[in-house]
Amino acid sequence: MAIDPKAYVKKEGGGATIADSAAVVDPGGTAVTAHSPQALFTAPIVLERTKKGKKKGKRYTSGTKGLQQLALGVSKAAYRSANSFADGFRVFSKQSNKSARRRRDGLIRDSLRNASSGFAEGLTELGRAPGEIARRISGRNVWRTFRIFTLS
Repeated sequence: MAIDPKAYVKKEGGGATIADSAAVVDPGGTAVTAHSPQALFTAPIVLERTKKGKKKGKRYTSGTKGLQQLALGVSKAAYRSANSFADGFRVFSKQSNKSARRRRDGLIRDSLRNASSGFAEGLTELGRAPGEIARRISGRNVWRTFRIFTLS
């Protein structure tokens, strides 16, 4: 077996020594090490599959389901409204910083354009808020209410 020439390391004194005495090349050209590497895991690894069952739904006391669902829709709509303002101001701030870096007095020059893009971004999120409430009201309840008012 021949010694690998890449295993030599240059010292500060000028002499070369073998860096790794185990760096030996066999006649096939592959590196051979003196010892084999140890196993990382000695204990077996056990994987267990968990069954994914049906997701548990919300439970309501009789007669309160509609009111609770409406309250949930109103809370999500309020969240969307607040989030729309945050999104709009975030876009306005980013655009204003970009304008200010781009050119002198860019913040003032592009303020109307930046405000309109932030306003547009906020309105897209705000426009989805009424849908959160409408999604919570079932068509059957609307029809019953409509019938009561028309027959009375």
